[in-house]
Amino acid sequence: MRYLNSNDVAEILGVNISTLKRWTENKTIQCTKTAGGHRKFTMQHIRDFYKSNKDSSKNLGLGLEKLKHKRIYDLINRAKYKDLSEILADSSIESDELSVNTIINGLFMKGVAVEIICDEIVEPGSIIVENALRNDYLSHAEAFISRKLITRSVEILNISKPNNTDNTRSVLCINFEDNLPDLGVVMSEAVLRHSGFNVFNTGSHAELGNLEKVVENKSIDLILFYLCNMQCCMATVEQNMSKTEDQILNIFSLVNSMKNTKVIFGGSGLSLMPSLHGKIDLTFDTFLDLKSLVKSVS
Repeated sequence: MRYLNSNDVAEILGVNISTLKRWTENKTIQCTKTAGGHRKFTMQHIRDFYKSNKDSSKNLGLGLEKLKHKRIYDLINRAKYKDLSEILADSSIESDELSVNTIINGLFMKGVAVEIICDEIVEPGSIIVENALRNDYLSHAEAFISRKLITRSVEILNISKPNNTDNTRSVLCINFEDNLPDLGVVMSEAVLRHSGFNVFNTGSHAELGNLEKVVENKSIDLILFYLCNMQCCMATVEQNMSKTEDQILNIFSLVNSMKNTKVIFGGSGLSLMPSLHGKIDLTFDTFLDLKSLVKSVS
């Protein structure tokens, strides 16, 4: 669910449609309108509403209670991140998309920083799924489904920060063509967008082609790799390792010829590639690290 309609938002806020309509008209809450006059909302619109109307936080609880997620809201309110990560994992395994969305959206609307959502809830939840896979509680297909569901929910955070001309810096996020799914890259994209960057994401199974042309046409300041070492990361399985290393080295060679572009590498997959050690200066293990890193290179 990338956009919310009036019914969705009215239910979350605990108000009726006529009240919501009045609030949009007097700018109490922002929205965008389609050519046909229909109101569209993002989670950022709702988050901004709560920032400006502190006393309305109780309405969020009411809305989530109507959605049968009162416990999730209570955990969000008390910053019980470990419990939320466990619910996220279980819900994704059960294909309970509504619960996964409620956790991600609820945290964001309460003002939790994107990098904290990634580090404290999404990443630990993903590790729980990975451990279930390694212990044969899940099949590879079930793990793929789980991570893809979580990825779709995290992508909601990106729609709230679209690329625009006010941003002066741009990042190209590269996901290797053998890497599926691309949760780490999507989390990186969310942190970067909320740090004021325009972000271009190659997506899964992308053939990079003429990367130099892309860097030039998009005025890329940073290139970001993300590579985990989970079993669903096909770029780090033995038969693809050499290919992935070659891709990275080729891109480094290209970037070294460019004066105004730098490379950032994130994820634990780097530890699997000893030939790259000492060749990469800008690395991050957590998304809070990424937040600090992009500030230091800006």
